[in-house]
Amino acid sequence: MKYKVYIYIFVFATFILSNLSAQEVSQNNFYQQNPFSINPAAAGIKGNLTAFANYRDQWTGMKGAPETASFSLHGLLTGNMGLGLKIEQFSSGIFNTFSSDLNYSYRMGIASEQSLAMGLSFGFSQNKIHSADMKVGDATDPILYGSSNFDEALLRAGFGFHYNFKNLNLFVSTPLLYGVQEKVFFQTVFSFLTYDFFINEKVWFIQPSVLHRFTAGEIHQFDVNAFVEWNQKIWLNTSYRTNNSFLAGVGVMIKNVGIGYSFELNKGELSSIAPTSHEIILFFETPFSINKKEPFYKSSRRYNAWN
Repeated sequence: MKYKVYIYIFVFATFILSNLSAQEVSQNNFYQQNPFSINPAAAGIKGNLTAFANYRDQWTGMKGAPETASFSLHGLLTGNMGLGLKIEQFSSGIFNTFSSDLNYSYRMGIASEQSLAMGLSFGFSQNKIHSADMKVGDATDPILYGSSNFDEALLRAGFGFHYNFKNLNLFVSTPLLYGVQEKVFFQTVFSFLTYDFFINEKVWFIQPSVLHRFTAGEIHQFDVNAFVEWNQKIWLNTSYRTNNSFLAGVGVMIKNVGIGYSFELNKGELSSIAPTSHEIILFFETPFSINKKEPFYKSSRRYNAWN
């Protein structure tokens, strides 16, 4: 009965916090290494405090192409509760958006070897337009200067859940529950399904996965991924994205510090102008933990403290 109460509280809270930004969720190639980047329910999933820094250069070579820099930090508060912070700076042409979100997660057991985590995010975004970089005939154009969404801080909220059964994981989230300009709920929805294979006494780790991204306007995008890790030190991944993009990534982990690089080859409409995108990630798994108790689930793999 108490679990139903927790669910009602989470759902009610997300609908109350419905004055949200119209910003579209930025693209990210490292959600396999950091599911917290797309789902608040993954806050604390690594146990100890863990920090991530990302930089993405999309459509390299095109003037005004999207660039994203982000930082996140999350860990466990108790054996069941996680807390995290995400900060992001996104720019595309003359448009710039800064956002910051606080994330909370709660995990419960629902059956033998099964758990369900629910997450809630709440924050704000600040939209800016760089008028000095514009060339317009009318500096009082109401389309650019009459909308407060171009230069105003807006509240935003999101919701997600993570279901785990042994080596199977399902993440579903909507980082932006409502779009102000589009006037639609569930502006962006992520569904991420993974299955973990361990080989040779867990020296080798293999994870196939599929990500589905739905954006308001009935835009569907799938990523089909394969991730391979050796001895928690070196990893490789490859992906096919249904917008005709191919991805390849590599990373190394030295003690508690890791670095990764992702290369994306675009074979779609922009391939003749800007065929590549690049992304790097730095992460640090600290030895510190706010939580003094054992996690609700203890992982045999570094990336997931709750499996």
